[in-house]
Amino acid sequence: MKVTAIRYWLPLLALFAASPALGDGEDVAPPSREEVQQELYLVKMLITNSPLAARSGDDKVKQTLELARTLYTRGNDAFIAGNMVWADAFLDEALSVLEDAARLASDPLQTETRQRERYAEVLDDVRAFQATYQDLRGGLSAKDVKLHDAKIERTRDMIYRAQVMVRDGLYQEATELLERVHEVYISVLNELLASTALVYDTKFKTPMEEFEYELARYRSYEELIPIALDQFKPDEFTLKLSERYVQDGRTAHGAAEKQAAGGDHPAAISTLQDATKRLQTALRTIGLEVPQ
Repeated sequence: MKVTAIRYWLPLLALFAASPALGDGEDVAPPSREEVQQELYLVKMLITNSPLAARSGDDKVKQTLELARTLYTRGNDAFIAGNMVWADAFLDEALSVLEDAARLASDPLQTETRQRERYAEVLDDVRAFQATYQDLRGGLSAKDVKLHDAKIERTRDMIYRAQVMVRDGLYQEATELLERVHEVYISVLNELLASTALVYDTKFKTPMEEFEYELARYRSYEELIPIALDQFKPDEFTLKLSERYVQDGRTAHGAAEKQAAGGDHPAAISTLQDATKRLQTALRTIGLEVPQ
């Protein structure tokens, strides 16, 4: 998209977005059905066919277009219901949002700044994953190390290519490449987690020995919680939901410890297995593919 193409739309957006607002101290006649219909057509055209639509790969523009679509839908619903005042209000706000987005997108410096910031964020995530993998790698068998190292090795060339793109000023393309690297690390992390699935072909000599095994298994999942939170960065709702499962798991773990201390290891094993299931649910909520 050419910057000049966006600037072409600014006067048209400003003309409609600057129309008098209702309730500003003057008696304003409600808009006619024909006027609102024209405004509906304009907003829809700007959302779907304007140069802004061509910039939908930009996260900021994408968010703005989504907000404009929501406002357009509400305006259209009000229009269908015959409420021209509300329809006009929603459409005016949609035009104002689109105007702000067009001004922002027309500034190459601001666009590059946003792209630089996004690149830095994804690069930090990739580096964090590299550190996490190295931590987990120490507990793998030689066979598993070879398997997962081969997958990680492929990302090194991708990271190098992203760095070359950055030197050429291609921040958005470099970010997209790093996001693919990020996906590889998530896949490997999920595989590492799946490899910790419990297999009951081990014969325990005593209930106490089995309890110790379950305790180690519980702790391995507990250690993954902060790693998953750091890497997946869940939204507030998901975070609260996962925290509830984690707290339930810790409560059950405490109960299991008391049962074991009292000598009731069979009950403690069952309670501890339930605690582990709670942590597994928390990890699935965050985004990890946890085995049942």
